[in-house]
Amino acid sequence: MYYITLDLEWNQAYAEKALAVQRRLSCRLRGEVIQIGAVKMDRNMNICGSYQIIVKPKYFKKLHRHVSALTGITQEQMDMGTPLPEAAERFKKWCGKDFAFLTWGPDDIPMLKENFHVHDLESGWLEERVYDLQHIFNLQTDGLAKQRSLEYAMEHFEIPMNLPAHDALNDAYFTALVAQALDVPAGVAVYSKARGEFLEESVIGDADAGDDGYVTINEMLDDDVVKNPVCPICKRELTLCDKPLHSKGQRYTYHYHCKKDGDLLLSLKLHRNFNDTWRARRTVKKADETAIAEFRDGLERAEQARKTAKKRRVRHRRRSSGDKTAAAIAE
Repeated sequence: MYYITLDLEWNQAYAEKALAVQRRLSCRLRGEVIQIGAVKMDRNMNICGSYQIIVKPKYFKKLHRHVSALTGITQEQMDMGTPLPEAAERFKKWCGKDFAFLTWGPDDIPMLKENFHVHDLESGWLEERVYDLQHIFNLQTDGLAKQRSLEYAMEHFEIPMNLPAHDALNDAYFTALVAQALDVPAGVAVYSKARGEFLEESVIGDADAGDDGYVTINEMLDDDVVKNPVCPICKRELTLCDKPLHSKGQRYTYHYHCKKDGDLLLSLKLHRNFNDTWRARRTVKKADETAIAEFRDGLERAEQARKTAKKRRVRHRRRSSGDKTAAAIAE
């Protein structure tokens, strides 16, 4: 098996242009990939190949000045680039069949998939084996779940940055050097276990990805995937045990019980789609006694906050009514 470090550079449009394009396409397009850089390593982590291509955008054709300043790519270079369908075909052929992607951070593969989607390109092969090297770095250094820059990791391993940064191939090469300083096979072996907090994880109502978004939040909360879910393990119907907990940031958490597999917490984190409908990241995880206690403590705090707010509204109405009465008497 080969390990492939991947890095992208993408162009961004100004807000009005981006919104107009997304509405026309009926899907999300945060940026258009303009450079793909990758470095291939064998199972012994020896570098054995590289890939680099400038991609000509189809929708965001004017190079953003900040992107040009950051990457060094010019409008002329971008205009002479390869259209994404051809660039993607070349890249897939170069990757081969037995490989795993190593990225620094979680953004590159979703961005590439997003671009594939608007070009109607098959993208399943992009996500078969993907590992965030930043996560492996954290596990094998201080164990803290922090977002570290690639430059931080290079400084940690005393790797000199002798090439310009923010070039996709250079950054892929730097990522490969960091990978060589880590025990990647060991990191990959524990990766899923370390990140496997959820029994089930999905996005519902993602209009940005072609699904029907939810017009209202209540419509979402009324969907069977929320209201009548089944256990991810045994597929039996679940029993709702408590009221839903509504937290700040449009988060909803439900406590369900499965007769076979015990207590579960179903959570929704809501986001707006490009067309003002709603989508949510839906997760289901096992819940022990501590998690259930924390959930119910949250319910109590929310109920107390609701009662306090209600008392304030009553006092405010009484005060306003009293002010009006006093004003009437004075007249």
